Amino acid sequence: MLIRYIAAFALSTLLLTAGCSKETPTPTPTPTPTPTEDQLSIALDPDPGSSTAAATGATYDFKITVTKAPSAGVKVDITTKKNADGSSVSEGTKTVDPYTSGTAISIGGLVAGTLYDVSVVVTSKSKSSNSASAAFKVARK
Repeated sequence: MLIRYIAAFALSTLLLTAGCSKETPTPTPTPTPTPTEDQLSIALDPDPGSSTAAATGATYDFKITVTKAPSAGVKVDITTKKNADGSSVSEGTKTVDPYTSGTAISIGGLVAGTLYDVSVVVTSKSKSSNSASAAFKVARK
């Protein structure tokens, strides 16, 4: 009879310790960080600043310098409108895709004695919310 009690005690102890043992937790994998993209910054050359740029003919040439350009590249949208009524110029809307920083851009169709508003928007090809813009006025002499 004593052997039965010892066997029952040993079996109970074994079952209790097996049921109460802790599992080692599986470590949660660290997520791979999403690469961030620097905010685009642009500069115009020549930079008219707040003054009106002067076109000596029916075209006006300028360059856009893109700093912190993403590896996927950028696209440039240029819109030229008449200042007086906001109407588009025949050669005034263009998209340059892909754009290489420092490449000359020419806007055409400029008529003598008319003031134009030029809008430049540079957008990252890998992250459409990353963009930079500039605006200036140009007049043909």
